[in-house]
Amino acid sequence: MPNDVDLLVRTSRAVGGVHRSVGEIAVPVAVVDRDLPMSEVEVLFRSPHLPCLAVVDERDGSIGMVSRARFTDAQTGRLGYGRAVLARRPVGEVADWSPLVVDERTGIVESATRAMERSGETRYDDVLVRSGTWGAVATSDLVRALVAALSERSLHDPLTRLPGRELVLHTLREWARLLPGSARRLLLLQADVDGFAAVNARFGGAAGDALLRVLAARLAAGVPAGALVGRTGSDELMAVVLLPGVPAAEAGDQVARVVEGVGRALLPRAPDEPSVRLAWVVSAPGAADGDALVQEAQRRMLARKADPLPAVAPPG
Repeated sequence: MPNDVDLLVRTSRAVGGVHRSVGEIAVPVAVVDRDLPMSEVEVLFRSPHLPCLAVVDERDGSIGMVSRARFTDAQTGRLGYGRAVLARRPVGEVADWSPLVVDERTGIVESATRAMERSGETRYDDVLVRSGTWGAVATSDLVRALVAALSERSLHDPLTRLPGRELVLHTLREWARLLPGSARRLLLLQADVDGFAAVNARFGGAAGDALLRVLAARLAAGVPAGALVGRTGSDELMAVVLLPGVPAAEAGDQVARVVEGVGRALLPRAPDEPSVRLAWVVSAPGAADGDALVQEAQRRMLARKADPLPAVAPPG
């Protein structure tokens, strides 16, 4: 049975990419004058790809909308008109002159929330998006984008934007399943900031947050391409590296190169910047237990913290 993390990952994949603002998913929408006859509007709505029309009143600059559902209701008489009566009437008489309008920079979560807060007949209408040109977003697309955004937030650390602990562990277990039948190995690195509490106490929480973001970026830059880097604790970062298979004689040098590269990336670059302690563990070729790797890395980190040697020691 899949757990919550499995379901969140599957949901993220199913709904597609994550979008930050509503302008990223808006599609161009046709804009017509409020005096356009409904007979011409009917021709436009013959296209199955037209979800709605934006209606502008040039006299005062107001914007309205005719959704496909509203157009159909008008044509069938549900709005008190009917096709025969409407043919020569202007579209402005049918338009909804209080549609939900958002700026293109409005976030997905805010846009979706405002759309779902609507009531009555307009609850599922498209949302108009104001930008250089008018656009529109279907409520269903907003909900899909909202699901993607919430799934990402559940799986990622909001401070560093890196995968959180649950996603790191999930990935570690998934990659472990790729090893059998190959000579590949998993390398797990754990990095802890030395004296992080003192940084917060001396410089404030904002400085501590900024330091974590910097170190997260350095770690991500210091690992091989394709590695996963995440924040797994308050001052703890982890990197998971799927190592390609190499002859046994080269295995030690392979790990050493990765660890040394990460160590260099995490070295302090200012006199008052704290050091970072680094611990690592590598699986056997062709087999790995993700949870056991995490436990061993944490055990080695505890030992490293008790060691008065430099924070980033040479591989061994």
